[in-house]
Amino acid sequence: MGVVLAVNSLIATLGGIAAIILCLFVFVFVLTALAFNLAMIFGFGWVREKAELIKLLRPSVESVNKASESVLQGKPLSSNENSIIRAVAQVPVQVTAVDKKVGQVSDSVAEKVIEYRARTVQAKAIVKTFFAPRRTPPALPESHQEIKSPGYHFLIEDGRAPENLKIVGDQDGLIAEQRGTTPQAKNAAHR
Repeated sequence: MGVVLAVNSLIATLGGIAAIILCLFVFVFVLTALAFNLAMIFGFGWVREKAELIKLLRPSVESVNKASESVLQGKPLSSNENSIIRAVAQVPVQVTAVDKKVGQVSDSVAEKVIEYRARTVQAKAIVKTFFAPRRTPPALPESHQEIKSPGYHFLIEDGRAPENLKIVGDQDGLIAEQRGTTPQAKNAAHR
């Protein structure tokens, strides 16, 4: 019987400790919930106050928008408009004027740069023409004289003609083709 009493008193003591711990948790939970609710009340109050301020600004913003639109359309502002509204309404007009001026200046600069580059290339070509040694184009072999392709003659004069060319005749006259190419490659090159 002594053991049962000892167990009962141990269970009663542990139950009391558990009840105290549960009460502490409930107390902390209630305090946390209360703090959260107070923070939400103050937060929503602040947001409502700012929303009211925004509602008060709406007529001013609408008058600025109307004034800006009328200035962009070329209509003069009335003399009873607020000076701030007049100043803000002039901003789009000034931005448009600045944009036009920037466009004109950039076009002018581009033209001058193009002109400078053209004159530079022209001067280089003139200097090269007068001071570069004259090259005489190599003489074409007899079999190549009848080729009518200006591109072929240009390559010969420039010294860039491939060495493995052979001359072939067809119904249009003589043409040059590279040795070792297949007829398919020749047809693909002519397309």
